[in-house]
Amino acid sequence: MVHGRDRELRVIGHFATDLDPTVLVVRGLSGIGKTATVLHALKQVGAGASAVRVVRPCSPRPSAHDLDNSRRIDLSAWSVPDHEEHDSAFDAAGFLRAVSVWAGDGGPGPRVLFIDDVGVLTAERARWLQHLADEAYGQDWRVIAAVRSIAVDQLSDDVEVLELGPLDRLPLRRVLDMELSVPVATDVVEHLRWWSAGNPRLALELAGSLSAAELCGDVAWSGPESVSSGARRAYRAMLAGLDPATMTALATAPLGGASVARRDGRATVRHPLLALLCREARGTDGHVDGRETQPVDRVGTGPGQVASVLDGLHLDDLPTRAWAAVAAAPGPRLAARAVGVSLMAGRTWRDHGGGPLVPDGVGPEWTDHLWWREPAAVGDTAARAAGARVAEALLGLEDTGELPDPAALRADLRLLGPTPGQDWVGVDLQVRALLALGDVVGARGLLADHSGATPGRTVAEIVARDLAAARVAAFDGRAVDVRAHLARAAELRPSVDGWLPVRGMRAAADAVADGTVPASTVPAQAGSWSPRVLGEYAADLGAAHLVVGQAEGAVALLTIALEHCAWPYRGRVQVRCDLVEAVMASTPPGKVGPRTQRLLDPPLAPEERSAPDVAAAYTRLCALLADDGTPSAAFEAALQASTAPMSPWQRARMLVAYGRYAVTRGGRSTGDAMLDEARTLVRLAGMSGWLRGIDAFLAEADASGGTGPEWEVLGGHEREMVRLAVHGATNSQIAQATFVSERTVVNRLRRAYATLGIRDRRDLVRLAETRPPAWLAGS
Repeated sequence: MVHGRDRELRVIGHFATDLDPTVLVVRGLSGIGKTATVLHALKQVGAGASAVRVVRPCSPRPSAHDLDNSRRIDLSAWSVPDHEEHDSAFDAAGFLRAVSVWAGDGGPGPRVLFIDDVGVLTAERARWLQHLADEAYGQDWRVIAAVRSIAVDQLSDDVEVLELGPLDRLPLRRVLDMELSVPVATDVVEHLRWWSAGNPRLALELAGSLSAAELCGDVAWSGPESVSSGARRAYRAMLAGLDPATMTALATAPLGGASVARRDGRATVRHPLLALLCREARGTDGHVDGRETQPVDRVGTGPGQVASVLDGLHLDDLPTRAWAAVAAAPGPRLAARAVGVSLMAGRTWRDHGGGPLVPDGVGPEWTDHLWWREPAAVGDTAARAAGARVAEALLGLEDTGELPDPAALRADLRLLGPTPGQDWVGVDLQVRALLALGDVVGARGLLADHSGATPGRTVAEIVARDLAAARVAAFDGRAVDVRAHLARAAELRPSVDGWLPVRGMRAAADAVADGTVPASTVPAQAGSWSPRVLGEYAADLGAAHLVVGQAEGAVALLTIALEHCAWPYRGRVQVRCDLVEAVMASTPPGKVGPRTQRLLDPPLAPEERSAPDVAAAYTRLCALLADDGTPSAAFEAALQASTAPMSPWQRARMLVAYGRYAVTRGGRSTGDAMLDEARTLVRLAGMSGWLRGIDAFLAEADASGGTGPEWEVLGGHEREMVRLAVHGATNSQIAQATFVSERTVVNRLRRAYATLGIRDRRDLVRLAETRPPAWLAGS
């Protein structure tokens, strides 16, 4: 495939089908894609069978091929002359006759003669090409030639030149993704584009010399040590044409790569590999005309270089960067970045022999660097002190999964959040803390307040920004947005997809959007993840299992989630509600286990459920746990509440929970109505994954006993009579207890039997023992 050449493809296609008797010369360095572009354009206009490609025309053994390279003819008798005296000896007519006879009728498309690999278009070759074109036009052939360079001062007016320039980043990325088996990080693609000057073949050669870790950005790569054979061919003519002064200037030019050049404000050469060739040509002693050449920037082993590794998320580089020495006495900036990246990725690195790369104590001397890009400019001492306390609380949450004083954390976040000039790694940590406290409104506001473009953002900051947005979207149930933010982060640093927090969010988003069942619950590098991250991962997986109808698996995962982290980013209200819903969907009414009930006991502060969606989740939780025998009334009130309107996500959750609850307790008609409404809503809102869970639940309900008894349809008086009958009361005793006649008792019980699909009192007792409603189980 040809990428990023749409304009050139149109030009070549127009030339191949036009009647203007000119020659099209496609010019570009070796490897720039001349042959691929011409062949693709010819096939696009239907010349795949009617065009002929001539290869190695300037060699003693030229040959002609069809465009699929399946047939060949030797054209040694018609090689291109390189000297003027031989020009008249070239038999253009014979050349064309040989090609025409070999090609035969070809196909219905335009007859194009593609002269490939001309190399340098000298004056002699230009005259030969023009002579061939004149003869070809008379025989209804069009001529296209591919050349590396043109050594003619002025070409004929009958020659049209099409320049193939460098590829931009996006088409070059498509080329790399198509050819390589490893995803390439965005900044590595930009680095490859700079070093190759946008030449796809040279970029592939450079990429082929890199390890998988370097391609993914897990290990820093700052440029090649030497020039490949492909680059030598591409720049051979250009190097030969340089004067000594230009060669000296290129040899002494700084070569640090595109990103380094932009950051340092240094001028860089247009063709870096040509500059390396100039260095080689001037000698390997590092000096040119008495001046020392600038070496290519390499990643070092000091604290500053370790900070650069963390900023770039080159995390595989960390164990080789003088770990123990840096960990023993880290500087403020390094300590802050180590903590920020550790909290963001969920990695503790405690299993490393050199020791943890985090400071022992918490204080403003390094926590300022965690929150602000330029801490010296922060004059708000109260905000700085709040930042130190927030860091201490989050580090404690990482180790224990608990927040001893959530109210104090909420107050400190309010002081910290509005300050300007914040680092996006710190913003991500604040967003996660706000969501854990149930403050989704504050999290959205924080994202909006710090969303302005700021130059010089590091890779860690850019990834942190997308992770923060993904967490808010996951909290809101916007699965499509979650996947978009995670895809952007993984495009910049592919290894992000392996981080446990990202794996959990992606699993939950895939379940909601497509109904994808989580593939595995076993995390890689289990010893390297913090308790908080393990808890959040289990919460995400539990939510995913609940969506696709695997309630029992959801119960186990959500229980583990709350045991490892009582304050997950999804918020205690939402995770507890998921757990209760999973328990209700997987166990008989009234059979909630004591272990699960214990996890539901800690109180939820009003601040945790102040946002409309969180309030809706809390209402659903209360409705699920209602024990007054009228759960439908609780759900109906929740669905009709207008003071705090819920989002489509929460309404769908309410409808699914209501439907499951009703069906489980015998109200099949009510449950079906709720689930049908939920089906429509999730289709409209991009949450079609819920359809799989609804279908699985209904299939299980049917398999376990058909439509089930319609307990919830019974009215209050009928329920009381049924309750007394189940406990052995006679019709007379029931009449006395309910203050009605015996005939009324008989009629109402008959109606109850018909509603429940049974024949008599004996069936009623059996049904109450096997599938009792909630209002009867506890009586």
